[in-house]
Amino acid sequence: MSTRVSPLDVIDWAAVKPFWIEAFGAGDDESPPGPGRHVWRVDSGDEVVALGVDREFETWLGDRRVPTAGIAGITVPAEHRGGGYLRPLFETLLGAARERGALLSGLYPTSSGIYRSLGYAPVANLDDIAVPTHLLGARGDAAPVRRAGAGDLPAIAAAYTAWAQQHRGPLTRDGISFPDPAKAYTDGLTGVTLAESSPGQVTGYAAWDRGKGYGDGAVLTVRELVALDRPSLVGLLRTLGSFASVTPTTVIRTSTADEWTGLLRSDDSRVQSRSTYMVKVLDVVALQALAPTTAITAELPFTWQGTAYVASVADGRVDVAETTSATASRELDDTAIVQTLFGAADSRTLRRLGHLTGDDTDDAIWDALTAGPRPAIANYY
Repeated sequence: MSTRVSPLDVIDWAAVKPFWIEAFGAGDDESPPGPGRHVWRVDSGDEVVALGVDREFETWLGDRRVPTAGIAGITVPAEHRGGGYLRPLFETLLGAARERGALLSGLYPTSSGIYRSLGYAPVANLDDIAVPTHLLGARGDAAPVRRAGAGDLPAIAAAYTAWAQQHRGPLTRDGISFPDPAKAYTDGLTGVTLAESSPGQVTGYAAWDRGKGYGDGAVLTVRELVALDRPSLVGLLRTLGSFASVTPTTVIRTSTADEWTGLLRSDDSRVQSRSTYMVKVLDVVALQALAPTTAITAELPFTWQGTAYVASVADGRVDVAETTSATASRELDDTAIVQTLFGAADSRTLRRLGHLTGDDTDDAIWDALTAGPRPAIANYY
């Protein structure tokens, strides 16, 4: 039976929404097609057998912005699972994303093995970390804190961007998929607490939800904790710790738990839930987002997906082009190119796991080239 992949029209959404509810357990009024949100359908005969959502994002790789296709949902009706419909869906969906300029695709898998086979590789985790609230009273110099007001949104967004540019992976939180910037920081929250290391200079924030009740079962939920220096982090943690008498447990969503758990008075935190963020490189040009030091000058041949390339490194820039002069002996699979770009694994690790093969002469240069900001993610989508 023939299989067809095509864009889903808004008027078709009501007919297929039950499949979405079936897959994710609840309705999602943001799932229909719209600005920056592309929904694709797979039809076999006269039945819809798969749906996929692609959102237009940009990813920070250090201070470089990289267009990204964010896969915000994939569903196959129960009776059609295992029918091989995901591969044609992704081929069409990602092909359209490449045409609009996307160099990367990201997603949170419900089954990582499926997406590894499609070229995705893990780069970071987004964890909910549960910790006894009384342990958040961190020691050390603390920046002054205050409650955010309506006029503080630009300062909060600036602090987020400064933090994001110190990592590889966070979304830029602007553009077509973020029509209401305030929603990214304040939606559904009780409050946002700001830290100011100097008067008027926001250098961190904690976005939190007080929850209901008090006593043994009460939980303070921190949707985001961002700090650009240690005093800001200490000030924010102490503020959260002041809830200890009414919310014995605090759950902090974070991709960089080691930045703050080391300041706790006791190591009694635990991962309550974990979401792994996976990325696929759609175009080798994504490697040009690397920002090496000006001390590195090199011509680095490599092969990816059967094509030979050379990465030319000079003056703090990387240029990548196909080469026909010779087939490079350094061969990267899909995991190797993703984790190299994000600095998630060095050459030795990638070789040990079989993702990188061939000549190891350039390993040290590649590792120096990809050193820098660590992987992290803040948005779940």
